[in-house]
Amino acid sequence: MELGEILKFHFVFDAFDICTKYDDVFSAIEAEILPNFREIGERFSFGGEYEKELKQALMKFAKSDRKKIGVAKILPRFTAQKITQILLEAGFLNLEKSHEKRPVKLHKNDKLPRILRRYQITDKVHFNDNFSRFWFRFIEPNLQILAQGEYEKVIGEIREDFDNYASFGYEILCRELLANYLNIDISQISSYWDKNSEIDIFAKFEGFLIVGECKYKERKISKNVLNELLAKCENSALAPDMVALFSKSGFSGELEKIKNDRILLFDIEDFKILL
Repeated sequence: MELGEILKFHFVFDAFDICTKYDDVFSAIEAEILPNFREIGERFSFGGEYEKELKQALMKFAKSDRKKIGVAKILPRFTAQKITQILLEAGFLNLEKSHEKRPVKLHKNDKLPRILRRYQITDKVHFNDNFSRFWFRFIEPNLQILAQGEYEKVIGEIREDFDNYASFGYEILCRELLANYLNIDISQISSYWDKNSEIDIFAKFEGFLIVGECKYKERKISKNVLNELLAKCENSALAPDMVALFSKSGFSGELEKIKNDRILLFDIEDFKILL
């Protein structure tokens, strides 16, 4: 099996054992998950008074930008905070802390600029495993459709949205690959976001800063991606010592020519080291 297809299986079945060999991930989903959704769903039965809210929160996190405050858009604020805390303490979700510094008021009566009063610094969360995120993105919202036997409709939705779904799982693997390359712990690599920019890869250690972008696309990425990343850094007052670009489908000739010790390029074959 090609490495790209192996990664697709990882993005779905990392926490779900399958014994039969399949040609592609969609065949495996059709055979292993869709007809067995009732039995599999039992592992996601939380019980207790917050069962409904817990699942609502997980479906929201599975599709949103992962910001911790996002659940407050669908649940009362106090309930949203409680639900998120339950999921974090249970180890179902992991917390990713913001690197953004909070503005400091110089005097008691000082007021923040209006744009900062509207903007709220927040942490992000992500699922402890890919299979849980897959379930709450595609299966849990479609339980009624599956109960009616409309498997084709669900697998069609999965096929159509799979690359968007897989992009975050790919980003996590990019962190693992970079940690391996730099010989550092993966906990030292995260993403970065503030009111100006969002950056996929952010690693700061021993006074050294590395930023990066991860593109899970069916086309080669060009120098424009590098330029956009450097512009994001400038907008967020970041001065990286090194830039890492990760591409599912390789790089343009222009990017390959400027690759050097400060500009690292990783394509799909580089993930072999993680096998």
